[in-house]
Amino acid sequence: WIANDAPHGNEANDPEPPVFQEGSQLPSVDLAAQMPLYTSTAADEDIYRSFVIPSGLTEDKYIDMMEVIPGNSSIVHHVLVYYDPTDASALLDAADPGPGFASNGTGMSSDETVLIGGWVPGSEPMFLPEGFGHLIEAGSDIIIEVHYPEGSEGQTDETIVNFHFSTAPVVRPVFMNATLYHFPPVLQEPVLFIPADDTATFHQEYTVPLGVTLFSVLPHMHLIGRSITCWGEDPDGNEIPIIRIPDWDFHWQMNYRFPQLQYIPAGTVLKAEAFYDNTINNPHNPSDPPENVWVGEATTDEMMLVFFAYTIYFSGDEDIVVDPSLNVQEPSQVSGEIALYPNPASDQITVSYAVARRTEAQFSICDLQGRELLSMKKTLKAGMDHFKTDVSWLPEGTYIIRMSGDSIQASKTFVVTH
Repeated sequence: WIANDAPHGNEANDPEPPVFQEGSQLPSVDLAAQMPLYTSTAADEDIYRSFVIPSGLTEDKYIDMMEVIPGNSSIVHHVLVYYDPTDASALLDAADPGPGFASNGTGMSSDETVLIGGWVPGSEPMFLPEGFGHLIEAGSDIIIEVHYPEGSEGQTDETIVNFHFSTAPVVRPVFMNATLYHFPPVLQEPVLFIPADDTATFHQEYTVPLGVTLFSVLPHMHLIGRSITCWGEDPDGNEIPIIRIPDWDFHWQMNYRFPQLQYIPAGTVLKAEAFYDNTINNPHNPSDPPENVWVGEATTDEMMLVFFAYTIYFSGDEDIVVDPSLNVQEPSQVSGEIALYPNPASDQITVSYAVARRTEAQFSICDLQGRELLSMKKTLKAGMDHFKTDVSWLPEGTYIIRMSGDSIQASKTFVVTH
C-alpha cells in the first residue's frame, strides 16, 4: 500500500474524522493561572523556568479537576504545577530579571512547595472522583515550572493552568509524588547509564509504609526508553499489576487513571523495570551515531520516574468506580496516619506519616503507663514523608509514639531491643 503511493480506499467506508475540542475541556473553570508571556532563551541547552501566579484565594480549596494548556506546544517539553503557601517562590521571582525565575526540574527551592500535577505530551486533564481533591491553601501562589528544550531560543510561550474546585462537603486529600525515581536507594543499580551502541535494563523498589489508595500512575522516560512495567508485591507475596507499556512513545505520556481505585497495602514493595535501547535499532534515538546517555534533565539525557496520585486508604476504597458522573461514596475526613520502621528498633526508628497540609505537630514518646519520656515540636510537610528519631537511650521494652496536631492525631506502639 505504501509502495503504491497510499491509494484511497472505498470512500463509503471512510470513518468520521475525529473532532478535537478547542480550549478548556473542564466543565467550568474556577481559577485560571496564566503565566506571563515568556521568550525562551534555550539556545545550546535545555532550561527550566518557574512562573509565580498569586492564587488570590481567601480560603482553602480542594482541586478535583486540572488541565494544563501549553501556550506553544512545539517548545514545551513538560510542565509541573505546584502551590507555595510561603513567599519563597515570589521572592525568587522578584530577584530574577524577566518573567519567572530559573529552576532545575528536580523540585522547588522551598520545602513547603507542594506538587499538584503536571503535563507531558499526550496528557489529558486530571479528574478525581467525588469527595477527593488536591489541597491548595488560602493565600498560596501557583507555581508553573516549564521545561524548554535547546533550540527553542526566541520562541514565545504563555502556558495556562485551569482549576476546578470540589463542591463536596468533606474532601479527602490526594497527593502526587514520583515515588519511584532514578537514584539509589530506589534505583537498584548504581547509576542510570546507557552506553552508546548498547541496551540496558534498570529496576526500582520502594516499600510503602502506609496503606494507600491509588488514583493514577504516570511513568516518565525520554527517547532512549523503550518499555516500562510497574507492579507491587504485597506482604503476602501477591502481585499487584499497576501498569505495563511494552512500546514506549515519548510523545504520548499519559496519566493513566484506574477504572476502580487501587488498594496498596502497607508493606507492599512497589517495583518498576525499564528497558533502554541506545543503538541504531531505536528509531527514536536522538543521536546518530549513538552517544553515551546518562541520567539528566535534558531531552537527550534519560530519566526513570513513576508518579502516583494517591490518598490514605480507607476501607471500601477499592470498590469506588472512577466515573465523574457517579457519586458512589460517602466521603469522610482523614486525620493523618503514621507507620514505624524498623519495629523492633535498637538505635533509630523511622516515623513515616501522611498529612493533608504542612502542619506543626507535637511529637512524643511515652511508656505504657502514659508517662511522657520525650516531647518536641515537629514541622510535617504535606503529603507522605518521614523522619528518623534516636531511641538508643531507651531501655528495652514497649513504648508509644504519638503525633498530635491540626492535621494529625495518631499513635503507634514500638519495641526497643539492644
